[in-house]
Amino acid sequence: MKSHVRSTIMRKYFLAMCAFAFVSLCITDDIRCEPVTGSKSYVKSGKFEDVLFDLQNAIIDRGLVIDYTGHLQEMLERTSEAVGSATPSGGKSPYAAAIYLHFCSAKLTHEAVGANPLNIAICPYIVFIFEVRSEPGKIHVGYRRPIAEPSEPSRKAIAKVEALLDEIVKQAIK
Repeated sequence: MKSHVRSTIMRKYFLAMCAFAFVSLCITDDIRCEPVTGSKSYVKSGKFEDVLFDLQNAIIDRGLVIDYTGHLQEMLERTSEAVGSATPSGGKSPYAAAIYLHFCSAKLTHEAVGANPLNIAICPYIVFIFEVRSEPGKIHVGYRRPIAEPSEPSRKAIAKVEALLDEIVKQAIK
């Protein structure tokens, strides 16, 4: 009888510890219980050119330099016939306009690659802006989310990069 009681107590203790471990994992930075997508974006009503101007200024205002401006919508239009691609409505691109901007923060990048050389994968930082033809005046502004290597120093460094990107995008949509 004592052995049966001890076994029951041990089983309950084990189950309680498993539940505690699971909850602990869900609230730590090591494992996220919510899914993380490859990008984060916001929407603002307005003119594409105005929001693009605000996005560029949000980068420049921080002393950062835009290294490259990619014209995705133009590339899709130009290459659509060659690759046999078209939207369901028959257009060459779903976008009325779509641009991405490359830039970097030397300080944050030094910190990130100092934490782990594999963090080179976050460079360059990319923000994007687009307007879909079917929703004129609805401007999407966002960024490619940087993913950190698993070490604590990497996570801290990459969190600073993501905070910067989020601040830039939010400033652009004010």
